[in-house]
Amino acid sequence: MPRLNLNPEGPITRHCEKCGCRIPVSSPYDKCKECMKNELFPKVKEFILNNYDVNEMMVAQEFGIDRSLIHEWVREGHLEYKRTQL
Repeated sequence: MPRLNLNPEGPITRHCEKCGCRIPVSSPYDKCKECMKNELFPKVKEFILNNYDVNEMMVAQEFGIDRSLIHEWVREGHLEYKRTQL
């Protein structure tokens, strides 16, 4: 079966405003994940270190980014939440 292409010039793409790499058209951001990480990661990490009782949802709301991005950074071991002692 032939592949349906709605755009005769090729697939519609967007590019990161910082580095120019391609990003998904559906992405709500103007930057790729790597540029966002380079720009936001230090700020997110500092926010977590300065605030004891934060979670992914709170961090995402503070920085206006998707919770899945924060979760990805935690899962990859780049971020770690403070553990409160009981």
